[in-house]
Amino acid sequence: MGRFSFFILMVVSVCSIFSACSGKPYGQYRDDQMIGFVSSLDEAEQTVTFDVSEWMKRDEPGPAIEDWGAEYTAQVLPGTKLTNEAGAQLKWDDLKLGQKVEIKQPKDKDLANAPDELILLTMGNEEVLKRLGMLARAEGSYRTIIMYEQGTELPYDSDYFEREAPSVFQGGLGWVEYNPDYVLDLKKALDIGALPVFLVFDNEKLVVKTVRLENVVAFMDAIQEK
Repeated sequence: MGRFSFFILMVVSVCSIFSACSGKPYGQYRDDQMIGFVSSLDEAEQTVTFDVSEWMKRDEPGPAIEDWGAEYTAQVLPGTKLTNEAGAQLKWDDLKLGQKVEIKQPKDKDLANAPDELILLTMGNEEVLKRLGMLARAEGSYRTIIMYEQGTELPYDSDYFEREAPSVFQGGLGWVEYNPDYVLDLKKALDIGALPVFLVFDNEKLVVKTVRLENVVAFMDAIQEK
């Protein structure tokens, strides 16, 4: 089945992030339809590495399963088809980090790491934001994200927020480095200008966008008073 690498992380309740807490959290995946998300691209070597963790866990029962991961590295040959769901031909430059892809495995096991076809699948903004860990985990909860420019240092650390704005920890706090090569251009999708910026999300969408921390604190305080 190609070259897989596995990495062990910590144990978490994945059903609270990705799906309902019943049955199999990743039961939407099929045995005969390998799905992965692009985690790295090497144009010189013409290889694509996919995160196939969810597909590999398709038979694991919930509600809580170990958060281990799996990767599959594919060799893109001159004969490898790159298409979208409608069957239109695509090219290497259409592959983006984070892209959801169906990986058509070859029948020849000697070429297991060279798929016959890579089909780029449609992704909604909500799915991308959820995979980036930007959405709150539950209804009525609010998660604060600090987005900053690629290649720059974190603009704030946890100690700063503990001192100046402890209320932002209520629904979770995270940092996202802006990457213009990601499948969703977050600046365009969220109409963001200058970075860094504070973003507050509920479990479905962006609710606060500001460059001022006090605006985030005011929002969190108002929520608590309701």
